[in-house]
Amino acid sequence: MKAIALIAALACAALPSLAAAQQQPLNALEIQHVHSLVGNVDLSNLTDRQIVQIKDALIQNVDRTAKETLIRMALKKK
Repeated sequence: MKAIALIAALACAALPSLAAAQQQPLNALEIQHVHSLVGNVDLSNLTDRQIVQIKDALIQNVDRTAKETLIRMALKKK
């Protein structure tokens, strides 16, 4: 019984990392929001990590300048 619980716990712990590995690209609304914040930047060839960072920046409850900074930092990282 303990072995089954351990396997279930490990499987649940692995789910967030699996979701990040299969990150969906930015949708049209997110792309429009990024362009309105930081201008016309190239959003092609983004890594999964960059997509996650940009999406996180868009949903954070911070001011516009902080969002711009977070997105610019994510775009600089490759």
